[in-house]
Amino acid sequence: MDVLVTPSPGPRKAWDLTDRLGRKVGQIISSAEDEFIITAAETRLDAPLSKAQRIQPSLDAAMDEIAKCLRGVCQFSRKEDR
Repeated sequence: MDVLVTPSPGPRKAWDLTDRLGRKVGQIISSAEDEFIITAAETRLDAPLSKAQRIQPSLDAAMDEIAKCLRGVCQFSRKEDR
């Protein structure tokens, strides 16, 4: 499944994960310790994502882990979202 990464609105540093049809798959949240935590949405779409290694050292590493678990591509929805 291909996943699009979009900055989440709000004060904390987070990114929403959606499939190409706009369905929520999960979220990446940056913690105070500069760790990036992958959380799965509570839908059937996220089942493989729940097996991902939750804590990653960077946003790129989190996106790579998501792509690996979902056997697809994980990319920013637009160039400006980086």
